[in-house]
Amino acid sequence: MTPRSTDASDHDAHGTAKRGKGDEPDPRAELAEARAAEERADAHGSTSPDKDAENATGPRPGASIPEIELDLARTREEFAATLDAIEDKLSVPAHARRLKASVKRRLDSDPKPVMAAAAAGTVGVVALVAGIVKTIRR
Repeated sequence: MTPRSTDASDHDAHGTAKRGKGDEPDPRAELAEARAAEERADAHGSTSPDKDAENATGPRPGASIPEIELDLARTREEFAATLDAIEDKLSVPAHARRLKASVKRRLDSDPKPVMAAAAAGTVGVVALVAGIVKTIRR
């Protein structure tokens, strides 16, 4: 392994090390570069999404007790709604109800594809059972 050169020619205009084709990215250098870019953006007065008032943690500066309590209640409601959505996505009975309703709507609108799928499923189950029985009898 050959040592890296620290020549000025190995760095770009911002002082960032250039990488060759075989060089691996340096996580520490990338982190330092990201922090420097963030500091430059802060110095110019631009805001990042994680530093705006909506995403800031803690109470707003100058917020009164009722405003803080209102923010807490709103956050609890959002959290409860998120938990309900996650629970609904992971609920097998809810998925079964939605599937049943979907099949029923399709059956009411056009029964031919549903009946064809049911017939194909029945044939598949019969073939599977026949294969199992045949294997067991050997």
